Amino acid sequence: MSYQADIQADIVIVGAGVVGLAIACEVTNEHRNVYILEKNERFGQEQSSRSSEVIHAGIYYEKDSLKAKTCFEGNSLLYELSERNNIPCNKCGKIVVATNNVEVEELEKLYTKGKDNGVPLRMLSRGEMAQLEPNMSGIAAFFSPTTGIMDSHAVMEYFLGRAKSNGAQVACGTEVTAIEKVSGGFVVGAQDPSGASSLMTRVLINCAGLYSDKVAEMAGIDIDKADYRLHWCKGEYFSVRGGKNKLVNSLIYPVPMTISVGVHVCLDTGWRLRLGPLFYYVNEIDYKVDDSRKRFFLDSSMMKALPFIEPGDLYPDTSGIMAMLQGEGEDFRDFVVRHEYDRGLPGFVNLVGIESPGLTASPAIARYVGNMVNEILGN
Repeated sequence: MSYQADIQADIVIVGAGVVGLAIACEVTNEHRNVYILEKNERFGQEQSSRSSEVIHAGIYYEKDSLKAKTCFEGNSLLYELSERNNIPCNKCGKIVVATNNVEVEELEKLYTKGKDNGVPLRMLSRGEMAQLEPNMSGIAAFFSPTTGIMDSHAVMEYFLGRAKSNGAQVACGTEVTAIEKVSGGFVVGAQDPSGASSLMTRVLINCAGLYSDKVAEMAGIDIDKADYRLHWCKGEYFSVRGGKNKLVNSLIYPVPMTISVGVHVCLDTGWRLRLGPLFYYVNEIDYKVDDSRKRFFLDSSMMKALPFIEPGDLYPDTSGIMAMLQGEGEDFRDFVVRHEYDRGLPGFVNLVGIESPGLTASPAIARYVGNMVNEILGN
């Protein structure tokens, strides 16, 4: 790639998922020439449009981790943003329920972890459980009042609209093919249907989601040495029909017995009811939902908590794939949001492994990255 570039930019953002768009909204102003490059034909076509759309409270994450901090901050920011801009959301709350004595022990540990993260949780009596969710079965539970649901597409539309109104240029159908570190920044090679092009930028922000490790590798990082290699984890959802959505009043989750939060009640802002996601690691991108996997849903602890859901109520729905830093059986890994100056890449801001709670954390991550960008550009 030659040093000469077709376009001069201050900031190039790779990826137009919810985090990339939130960052674009944060860093764009009249004094900066900002470009967003997205390989798909529209924004948010991968992780961001295939999530549970839950506004998480910050219960599950290790204390003082970036996941915990940005989720907690992003929770209140998303509700404020939604209220100011009429973005559909519902602070319906969430119940985490135990169905046996082993789960009760884990429930108490999770309650303590959430409280340590600043989440306003409340243990429920049996009477309160019956009052809040009369159709739920369980022996112990706690309530998270700040958990909710939102229209993820609408919030992405908002971030995109704000970024464009502040001057950002968005190029969809444009895939990054090469990155070269040069004096004063980076030359980014890109390919779109009309041919190849290049952009010279002072700041390069990697928000490429499922492919963020590949973009980091293009920039010259040894992703195995840095421990940035991603693992794709697929989550499948089954819809629940027969009017059963009228039998739940909030999100209902099992006690997590693995690194996954487990199959749980998923509701959208129209109160459509799904169960999921059922997670398993994959090597290919494939969004088909296998009806034969219904048996795993039927065996899940969530079904014990929701005895009114019968096998015939479940139908294959949608799926999503998350870009996870931890492989199968591995322990908690935090978000990577890092200015890679000490790897010889000043101006390269790297976001790798931004999976759940990425939607909730997006406005807080944007602020975090915005501060990095201000330091790099000096304004």
